[in-house]
Amino acid sequence: MDDKLSLQQFLPYRCNSLAQRISVSLARIYVQKFGITVPEWRTLVALSEYGELQSKQIAAHTSMDKVRVSRAVASMTDKGLLSRRPCDRDSRAAFLTLTEEGLELYRRIVPEALAWEERLLAPLSEQEQAALFSLLDKLDLRLAELSSD
Repeated sequence: MDDKLSLQQFLPYRCNSLAQRISVSLARIYVQKFGITVPEWRTLVALSEYGELQSKQIAAHTSMDKVRVSRAVASMTDKGLLSRRPCDRDSRAAFLTLTEEGLELYRRIVPEALAWEERLLAPLSEQEQAALFSLLDKLDLRLAELSSD
């Protein structure tokens, strides 16, 4: 068997490794400075972007499983960052929205998160950044095609 695989040259490994390191580095901002976890941050962003959502919609928007979303929602509710409104059609489901405290936390974190992203992307020119996001979009579409086969 002549086929060899180097993890450093294997796209799934490189993407996963980079994503993990990015997440850990960025998490230092919102964990240490603001006291929220990665799942709570993703939930905060999803609710600020889309407004009222159910847990299953948050899971879809954030690529988190239902258990992580459920734990984040419970913790954020306890912290007063989000509110729940019962769903008339499904007693097990609830509509979730950010409270004023949640919105304020979001407003405080976003500038720091964007500044961190700017520092990360600083070595890339504007054209390289645009190319990077274009390539990520292409891979995202291709993955969706492959997943539907």
